[in-house]
Amino acid sequence: MQSPRTIALLAAAAVAVTGTLGCGFISAASNLAGNLSTISDLADKITKSEQATFQATYRLQDGTSVTVAQKPPSATTASDKSRYISTADAFYLCDRSTGDWVCQRSPNSGGGDANSAAVAAGVGGNGFISAPLAVAVLTASVVVPNAHVDKSTQTIAGQNSTCAKVSNLAQAQQGNETSKVTDFTVCVTDSGVLARFAGTTTDGTKANIELTGYSGSVDDGLLQPPAGAKITDVGQLDVPSPAAT
Repeated sequence: MQSPRTIALLAAAAVAVTGTLGCGFISAASNLAGNLSTISDLADKITKSEQATFQATYRLQDGTSVTVAQKPPSATTASDKSRYISTADAFYLCDRSTGDWVCQRSPNSGGGDANSAAVAAGVGGNGFISAPLAVAVLTASVVVPNAHVDKSTQTIAGQNSTCAKVSNLAQAQQGNETSKVTDFTVCVTDSGVLARFAGTTTDGTKANIELTGYSGSVDDGLLQPPAGAKITDVGQLDVPSPAAT
């Protein structure tokens, strides 16, 4: 599951950067407008891909791999030891850290799971950033007047991608935090799939994922609990805290 240090990095990027509207906002208006165009384009691409069918494999900072797949209305985030599945009827959280696969199953009442983004990020492991969290970070950075955004295009895992590196963030964050976000980079493919997220704090903490494989078709087995898993029905998924993993 997600480490406290990675969660802290995400929180700093998505929340602390929003506290700077009162500082130099007027003088930085033109910079803000330029940033808004670049960042909004990327966030919109990711959001619009929510109904797409695809399977994407990512490499994390520690060298492990995570697979994200969706075939609406179903979606999954899967690693070697855990899997989170969302279907039209139920949510599954599966784990095999003790050896055998065990799964919790909670009903999907039709309103979705408000914690899906966080659960998926936790299942991905240390350093994994889900697409919805990447959108949150992008959106938060829009309101930082002095943020500097560099736009570029790259080919990642064979996919044409647009990237935005957002820097000059540390000085905008208020408070006594010893670790502040200095910069982050988000890359999104033309089809709206997250291709890369890399973030750095002043103490050197990093969160980093990169797309290594992409397909427009999905292994349907990933959208189901692992074969032979013991399934327990629960009212709400019991998500382990980062400290417990």
